[in-house]
Amino acid sequence: MPVGRCTAALLIIILTLPVLAIAKTVREPLDVVLMVSGGEQRQVYMELLRTFEAQHPHLDVRHREYEQEDYKANIEGWLTGGSQAPDVMFWFAGHLMNDFYSKGLIRPVGDLWQAQNWDTAFPEGIRRVVSFAGQPMGVPIAYYHWGLYYNKALFQRLGLNPPATWDALLEAGKRLKAEGITPVAVGTKAGWTAAAWFDYLNLRLNGLAFHERLMRGEVPFDDDRVRAVFEHWQQLVKGDFFLQGHAGMSWRNALPFLYRGHAGMMLMGGFVKPQFPDSVLDNIGVVRFPLLQSNLGVYENAPTDMFFIPAGADNPEGAETLLAYMGEPETQAWFNHRLGTTAPNLNVTGYQDSIDEQGGKVLAGADGYSQFFDRNTPRTLSNPAMEVFVDFMAGDMDVDRALSRLERLRATVFGSPAEEPLVAE
Repeated sequence: MPVGRCTAALLIIILTLPVLAIAKTVREPLDVVLMVSGGEQRQVYMELLRTFEAQHPHLDVRHREYEQEDYKANIEGWLTGGSQAPDVMFWFAGHLMNDFYSKGLIRPVGDLWQAQNWDTAFPEGIRRVVSFAGQPMGVPIAYYHWGLYYNKALFQRLGLNPPATWDALLEAGKRLKAEGITPVAVGTKAGWTAAAWFDYLNLRLNGLAFHERLMRGEVPFDDDRVRAVFEHWQQLVKGDFFLQGHAGMSWRNALPFLYRGHAGMMLMGGFVKPQFPDSVLDNIGVVRFPLLQSNLGVYENAPTDMFFIPAGADNPEGAETLLAYMGEPETQAWFNHRLGTTAPNLNVTGYQDSIDEQGGKVLAGADGYSQFFDRNTPRTLSNPAMEVFVDFMAGDMDVDRALSRLERLRATVFGSPAEEPLVAE
């Protein structure tokens, strides 16, 4: 070959090498949107994504985090944003997730479930709540107990046992009040903390089947069985069981009242664990919400968190890779230990500490699970209904007004209630 041609060929090779090198290092963007409720949760998510990215260097994970209320307000807009939709998103199992899926806003992941053999990795109850019409909508990464947290040293000093029945709860509250201690710490600035009291009183008095029918709008709120819920609740309101000024206080601001001994108990979910200072964890216990009816099963709120792929995702293949990673038992064991929640994957066993173990016992002792009030019913009902709950707990609304207001809301959202008879529990 003539020298000139050799030189030209060599020059082409030299000029091409950087292009090839750049091509090999180009990484696929993967847009992830997260809902965070505190600094510890944000840190856990960052570590999870960094570890995933290190194992999958061809993916460039770009994440955005939003506080809970902002996330809830914006999620539907993100999902309907077409090509601007994220690749992976967080959401809750329940009515709202089903609604998004039925509108075609969520990409099916049935093939991923089969490839990962997740039908054997997750229990039937979890598979049911993350599926719509039998089709899985995403991967469950955590579920958690709700329970009555209590200050162990305070209870021991006063000779109290954590209340197992409604009467025991009333007696414990009277004893705490006699010592100048608020029985129940609560912050209802975000109304879902009030909704937890409604959920549990209704589950304990009327059972899971009735509760689910009520959430679907099939039972009027002025039904006598719902009245019984508010009449029991009113015993606590009139007895000044709840922290004064709770309507203007966040649940995080209410938490120190519990661990500093200024309040005896708090109804809260397992996600609360990282919010406790490490120095007080051994002094915090948790038990199931007190029983009210001996002839009913024991039903617990066990909200399930999941990740899914929006229908408008630009990188669905990368998204499935991340979901597969999130479903691995090693990932779920680490993630849930850090956040005080429970791993849905059946291959994760054991408890890391006493709070995890106590919360696990609450879930293990249940006859059935419910999601949470604002996950079980449309936001057009849940948002204004939670305002009613807060006003009722603050003593600003009596039973009749509360029931009347709730029934008007239900009728606006659902119309006339169904007349099918309730199947016995």
